[in-house]
Amino acid sequence: MVKIKDIAEYMNISVSTVYKAFNGASDISETTREQILETARQMGYTKASRRPAADRQLCVFIEHLEVPHVIYYLYEVMLAFKSLAVRNGYQVIIHSDSDYDTLTYNEILEQNQCAGCLILGLNTQSKQYQQLKDLRYPAILVDNFVDHPNISCITSDNLKGISLLVTHLADLGHTKIGFVNGEAGSVISDERFAGYVNGLTINRLTFDPALVRSGDFTEKSGGECALDLVKSGATALICASDVMAIGAIRTLKAEGYRIPEDISVTGFDDISLSSYISPSLTTIRIKIKAVGHQAFHCLQDLLNGEKSVHIIEPAHLMVRQSTGSVRKNAEAPSDPENK
Repeated sequence: MVKIKDIAEYMNISVSTVYKAFNGASDISETTREQILETARQMGYTKASRRPAADRQLCVFIEHLEVPHVIYYLYEVMLAFKSLAVRNGYQVIIHSDSDYDTLTYNEILEQNQCAGCLILGLNTQSKQYQQLKDLRYPAILVDNFVDHPNISCITSDNLKGISLLVTHLADLGHTKIGFVNGEAGSVISDERFAGYVNGLTINRLTFDPALVRSGDFTEKSGGECALDLVKSGATALICASDVMAIGAIRTLKAEGYRIPEDISVTGFDDISLSSYISPSLTTIRIKIKAVGHQAFHCLQDLLNGEKSVHIIEPAHLMVRQSTGSVRKNAEAPSDPENK
């Protein structure tokens, strides 16, 4: 059976353009529409029955939607994207990584008759990442980057954000700054580690690999890595996500450490929980709602035939209660067993 993607490939045009021809969109010429419809007829295409407003349907692909691996930053981006899309007359369906383990992006989008998609939490080592080069639908990547005419990318200013945290802690007198990174194969893990090294260089601090640990963006991994780093002599911690920083604070407090008197802790993203944990978290604010809205607008632009873009969201330092002067720490965390 001839599919829409077959017509698009034969005519060397996008799937979205074929959809527009079938649905009477006003942003393609009548000549182009007639050529597409005639080609479809010659190829024997039979239009399948459609759900109501299927030409206004979008898809969100998101990894780690299940607890405890949910990445709250991406979850909040998804909610902002979906809210704006619905207000603009679109239906939005959600697929977690377990849903597309056997099917490709193209197959899922075609089966659900979606016009385009938002892709969140994609690891560069996953098989889904390899599918991007063959993606035939307009798509938005958040905190990832690929050079593709159908894909626009929105990334945080990870390098600057982590560098700001290093400078903040260095200004407080910290020289033994530990770093808890995210999972391997993550673009943001690579960029945030580069920001850590850059921040140390800017502040004339020596890079010590013994002060670096790799987590997986979960609260549990943040706590385990934090405790190990403190025992290795770190007086301050930079966590590559707020969730890991929250895990660090909870674990360290349970072990008897005081935050920030014994150890300063910082995060990245400024998710909603960051200002409510005690002590409130010093972090890098990325305007999450703005990222979700920007993702929708960029996807609309691609659907309307605009070129793909790469947008870098600015990073803002938010100083709260979880960081303090190293003078309070006496250059090393006190032994909680002696308190």
